[in-house]
Amino acid sequence: MLDGYIGEKRQKIDNDLLIHPGARIIVENARGEFLCIVRSDNGNLGLPAGGIEPNETIVECIIRETKEETGLNIQNPVVIGISTKPDLETVEYPNGDKTQYFSIEFYTNQYTGTLQLNPNEATSVAFKPTSFVAQLPVNEQMSFESLTYFRQTGQVNMR
Repeated sequence: MLDGYIGEKRQKIDNDLLIHPGARIIVENARGEFLCIVRSDNGNLGLPAGGIEPNETIVECIIRETKEETGLNIQNPVVIGISTKPDLETVEYPNGDKTQYFSIEFYTNQYTGTLQLNPNEATSVAFKPTSFVAQLPVNEQMSFESLTYFRQTGQVNMR
């Protein structure tokens, strides 16, 4: 059962669709590898991500989520994309909960700390080569398209 804000809302709406703002981040190390996790809730490979909590900014959200999921303290996250397409951002969890995310995509290559596994969040945490991107869910693969677009144009990719 979910705790906090989303847990309270789920008690009221059961498994019905919930539209929820959230964030995900591409964290790159000095070797050009990217941080990924294997999520403990569904076993999928993914980027650090999560939903905003009450009284939290979106930047505070992605900093908190990255710390909770990986143990790393990220600095200077930059917005590279905004993804709101329902066909890409709607997730049905194993328990039947349906969530459509309004996702702000971030990038950073600045962080401190060491990778630490939090079994409540992930079963694996590691930096992976670019080849892992093809194994991500489509919406998370699109974050890398946002990164490419941002690097080429200096603008946020909106979809």
